[in-house]
Amino acid sequence: MLKSLLGYILIGLIKLVGLTPLKTAQKLGRGIGWLLWSFRSRAREVARVNLGLCYPDMAPEQCDRLLRDALLHSGMTAAEMGPFWGYSQQEGLKLLNKVHCGELLDRALADERGVLLLIPHQGNWELTNNFISGQSPVTFMYRPLKNQVFNDWMVKRREMLGCNLVPTTGAGVRKLFEVLQSGGVVGFLPDQEPKRRSGVFVPFMSVPALTPKLPGELLRKTGAIALMVCVVRLPDAQGFDIHISEPPSDIYADDPEVSAAAMNLAIERCIALCPEQYQWEYKRFKHRPEHALSPYAKAGVP
Repeated sequence: MLKSLLGYILIGLIKLVGLTPLKTAQKLGRGIGWLLWSFRSRAREVARVNLGLCYPDMAPEQCDRLLRDALLHSGMTAAEMGPFWGYSQQEGLKLLNKVHCGELLDRALADERGVLLLIPHQGNWELTNNFISGQSPVTFMYRPLKNQVFNDWMVKRREMLGCNLVPTTGAGVRKLFEVLQSGGVVGFLPDQEPKRRSGVFVPFMSVPALTPKLPGELLRKTGAIALMVCVVRLPDAQGFDIHISEPPSDIYADDPEVSAAAMNLAIERCIALCPEQYQWEYKRFKHRPEHALSPYAKAGVP
């Protein structure tokens, strides 16, 4: 009962923020980010560990600025769920300023093969739901939330934009293969840890990271085309840009480690566009090779 109530409260808050302009939502989000930065929050300490691992040669003062800015952007991403889930698809698309290298997507969609869109947690990736579903039907894999009330509402909102969502289950994976084999479009978030048996350890920002094998398997077994899609938030509530790029050709390699390493390199190139807008507060390096102690445990981060 309490969990359901919390779900309804969260839905209400998102709907309330969805009544505001983007500038107001982002201002609220920056406030959330300042709170995360000002106190010893879990998000701050996880991001601090990640930045220390990924930018070992960065000066401490510069790393602190990047950490602060990253938390401000994370706060904005959270508050922007109001506009992105509260606006109609047409209103949401008005937040899109420019699509860079959009001809890559046009060419891929005109091909008879399927298209696998790899979308890192950069800027606000929710915009890709509005943009891609306006170009073609698209199937996304998602990890179901523990709060059933909020999960059901989230799925409904995303599907109202024209997206088809499948869960991270065996049936969901089979659906992705079916869509690509039929020449359809699949969206996949490639920068989260899979279960150990479903991943390989390959470099991510020069740090061994458990990386999903599934994107490479989808490409090899269906002959689909891979494209990177990332979102960059513009200053002063001017909206967002979408950047589309081709990953290294090794992403199509038969060797899972070679394919996964190429995918991580492509993600790194997306991050380089605007490092402070990447989701650094996610425990990307939780699992270690040979079951070594995680860097978060070493730092005392729960």
